[in-house]
Amino acid sequence: MSPMRKDHGFTLLEVMVALFVFSIAVLALLATRNQAIRLNEAARDQVILTLLADRKMAEAVGAGFVPAGEASGFFANHYRGYRWKEVISPSPFPTIRQITVTIIKGHGKGRSSLSLVSFVSSIP
Repeated sequence: MSPMRKDHGFTLLEVMVALFVFSIAVLALLATRNQAIRLNEAARDQVILTLLADRKMAEAVGAGFVPAGEASGFFANHYRGYRWKEVISPSPFPTIRQITVTIIKGHGKGRSSLSLVSFVSSIP
């Protein structure tokens, strides 16, 4: 009688278990990638909100001591989804005005905004 020959390979069950483990790892990596993309978009939006708010605040402060009031509008060109609101309020001191600039992106649940506050004086 000849000795029985044994094959040294993987069974179908072993291959299926390995593919299952591999697919779980790939799904975890995809979830991590998607989260990283969302965080990157949120960080980009915050940077754009900050830059636009800084630009509008520089315009408002550059205008000097102006009467109290409100103004609002939209940005053009690359920032079409963004709008701004500027509120100039009196302070307890008659020679000082408070300027609040708010930049808003989107509407409803996906809305994000950023506000800056500064003060201007009529004293040179």
